Amino acid sequence: MKACPKCRARNEGSNIFCDKCGMKISGSQLEDKKEKVLGNKKTKPSWLTVSLALVAIALGGIAYWIIEGSTPDSSGASSISPQLKVSGNVDYAGQSISMTDIQPTVLSGKISVPLELVVAKRFVRYEYETRGNKIPLLSYITPSGKLITAVSMCEPCRSTRFHIEGKTLVCNACATKWNLETLKGISGGCLDYPPDVLPTMVDNCCIQIDEKVVSQWKPRV
Repeated sequence: MKACPKCRARNEGSNIFCDKCGMKISGSQLEDKKEKVLGNKKTKPSWLTVSLALVAIALGGIAYWIIEGSTPDSSGASSISPQLKVSGNVDYAGQSISMTDIQPTVLSGKISVPLELVVAKRFVRYEYETRGNKIPLLSYITPSGKLITAVSMCEPCRSTRFHIEGKTLVCNACATKWNLETLKGISGGCLDYPPDVLPTMVDNCCIQIDEKVVSQWKPRV
């Protein structure tokens, strides 16, 4: 039974209008149920829709990461690595090569030396001056033709000069020897402290080192 909202007369549940005053009471029970069901559907979130949205977001993030990670440098002019392949194999067997002192240029935050000069001399030494302090640097070509650029210091003994002897790098002061290709210790008292390798960029036929990296360098011991 339904009560009329106007005259309060009681009516059958299926009545749409009041039998006494003609006031519209409500829709039929079927319509009421339909409205209730539809109303519930509107208020409840669709977990399938939410799940699909989350999956789409995750796949989008993964795709972006893959694309960004695999996209090459558009300039194509520079490459950065501690050990760049810059020449063919070099045979140092039976040779003793001393450092050649050269003068670097410093411009736009980069310490620069000509790659051609390093390839020709095989082993060069230069200095970067900051706040009155001079930081010695070296560059040489390994037997496999890779470029090594590092701080020119055997830190425990504070020597700043080395020479190449066959396939080894040798400290001029303590005679510690390291593998010229890998800088792994071979013999001597400073085995764990070979020249500290620096990240290097080769751009426009010049070896370039970030000035900030060098200025912030500190001895390991």
